[in-house]
Amino acid sequence: MYHFSNEQFQNFFSYLKTLDCYNKTQSGMINELAAFTENDERQIASFVCLNSRTRLSYPAPYIRILYVLSGSVRVFVDGKEFSYQAGALIMANQYTTIEYEELEANTALLSFYFKKEYFNDALLAQFVEESMLYRFFVESIKDTEKQSHYFIFQFSPTDDVHFYALLLLKQIVKMRYFNNKVTKAAFVLFIIEISQLSDKCLQMKDSNLSSSLLVEEILAYIQTHLAEINLTTTAEKFHFHPNYLSSFIKKNTDKTFSEWLAFYRLEYAKKYLLQTNLTIQNIIEELGYSDKAHFFKLFKETYQLTPGQYRKKHCA
Repeated sequence: MYHFSNEQFQNFFSYLKTLDCYNKTQSGMINELAAFTENDERQIASFVCLNSRTRLSYPAPYIRILYVLSGSVRVFVDGKEFSYQAGALIMANQYTTIEYEELEANTALLSFYFKKEYFNDALLAQFVEESMLYRFFVESIKDTEKQSHYFIFQFSPTDDVHFYALLLLKQIVKMRYFNNKVTKAAFVLFIIEISQLSDKCLQMKDSNLSSSLLVEEILAYIQTHLAEINLTTTAEKFHFHPNYLSSFIKKNTDKTFSEWLAFYRLEYAKKYLLQTNLTIQNIIEELGYSDKAHFFKLFKETYQLTPGQYRKKHCA
């Protein structure tokens, strides 16, 4: 993995200091968050607290990512006290109480705030395979349990997480806090990099996910891996025994794994028939069917037409 030098980081950080994203007081942060709340067009915000020299305890009822750019901080998460150095990252939902104070001069803490509307299906689908963080965001959006959930990581300031945090900050401020495709791409890169390093850098978590949200993740995984998926590989992905996974899905959805797989494959078969010029044989291969006769049988039982008849009827 490529690591940026300290000189490269400092040059990039110096550029960011020319942007309007810095704050030193609690009242300043409260005012910035109030402006964020009141503007319905804004779904994401980012600020840097630099040399605040006081304990900050302002309310922030949003999904948040806090990242220590430099120095060190004392953090209070739901009343629990922790001390972290540059590279520390806290990801928390809207019910987590976070307060912090600097432990040394020139400490800078970067904060990202997200409204739930930011996380549409298209964005979430881009990191569905990062299962731990995908579940965290889905749970935060669903807002069913109304309980605090968070992760605390300790990365190195030379890890790529640092670079992607600054890149996302730059893009948000450059776009004056409004959404665009590049900002969301920077966010996805940031999340994937966090996930890739989570095994060695995760310090603490409090994220007990409900069965319904886990089922949603499993179904999303099935839907995005139709060509190569089976019960065994899916069970391995989610660390379940195949028999347990099968009964878990059935219990929570009233459909078996095989029924969901067939359902999604047929739904995609319809889309391919109507929206592409792929041959029926190509569609069968694209969806992972090894038995052409079985596919034809399922399709006709479901839609009362063969694939060819379905295409001809709806594309005439």
